[in-house]
Amino acid sequence: MDTIKYNFTNIKKSHQGLFFALDFLMLGLVIVNLIWLVFDTFFASELFQSALTWLSPAFTLFYKENIHPNFIAYDLVFVSIFLTELLVRWAIAVRQKTYHRWFFYPFVHWYDVLGCIPVGSFRWLRLLRLVSILHRLQKYEIIDFSKSYPYRFAKKYIDVLVEEVSDRVVINVLNGVRDEIKTGNPVVGRVVNEVFLPHKQVVVDWLAGRINSVTDAIYDPRKPEIQQYVDKVVSEAIAKDSKISALDKIPLIGDPLTDLIENTVSDIVFNALDALIADVGDKDTDSVIKEMIDMVFEKLTEPSDELNDVGRLMLLDAIDVIKDEVGVQQWKLKEADL
Repeated sequence: MDTIKYNFTNIKKSHQGLFFALDFLMLGLVIVNLIWLVFDTFFASELFQSALTWLSPAFTLFYKENIHPNFIAYDLVFVSIFLTELLVRWAIAVRQKTYHRWFFYPFVHWYDVLGCIPVGSFRWLRLLRLVSILHRLQKYEIIDFSKSYPYRFAKKYIDVLVEEVSDRVVINVLNGVRDEIKTGNPVVGRVVNEVFLPHKQVVVDWLAGRINSVTDAIYDPRKPEIQQYVDKVVSEAIAKDSKISALDKIPLIGDPLTDLIENTVSDIVFNALDALIADVGDKDTDSVIKEMIDMVFEKLTEPSDELNDVGRLMLLDAIDVIKDEVGVQQWKLKEADL
């Protein structure tokens, strides 16, 4: 059920009771003033006057002769109240140093300033004053409009407006970047020199650490399997070697001698491999690994026209993908899910 909830206990918690009392007073005055403004605007129409005369001839005649011609004078009473309230809040903001400079307040609350001008369409800016007061009450959870239909209706279309405007801005920016890339600017070179290389040491240290962690995580659990694989490879290599095969023909000692050589070579190869992998995770060899990674980076970041062209195409494709994602109207997707 659409309801507006009230929680006046939050006024005491906020320690701004006087300000909220003023807000409620101004809220009532703004509502009365806007209703009167709408009524007087319609009263200028002969059709509206005719309908009002049918309902209440005496009131219509009284309003036409005494109020409508002097509406600006009556409106000035409201303007004087609004202007006084504006000056009081300005003075309080200056005293509390709410803004960086004392003259910032009228620029931030421009709608309050312009709404005090009792001329034409400026008076309709008082509606924004009404919105600002309601927003302040909502912010401090004194009045909760979030479950009400008008709030949800307004929020929906404000979100749509903001998304559409922001999407257009982002797409225009991306189109500008795309045009810059198409002109042949050395984008890849700049990315390498200004973005990648300044952080190269961090990347090198990270890769060295990842190599060490991968070694610990993968090699140790599979050491028996690796040893079996080495034994198999060595056995097959020895079986294919003609010199070792000749030893099999020696009576009595041929087979044991071949097995001894096979086991010895297999142990030597596996121990060497085990020691090599163990050294990879050792701090003493980190400098060697980092030096090797650093040399790889130097080779990869050498100037290259081919790399620059490929990088440019990749950036253009990436921008197109981002534009497609930005162009998706999320508010329509949300409606489809409801």
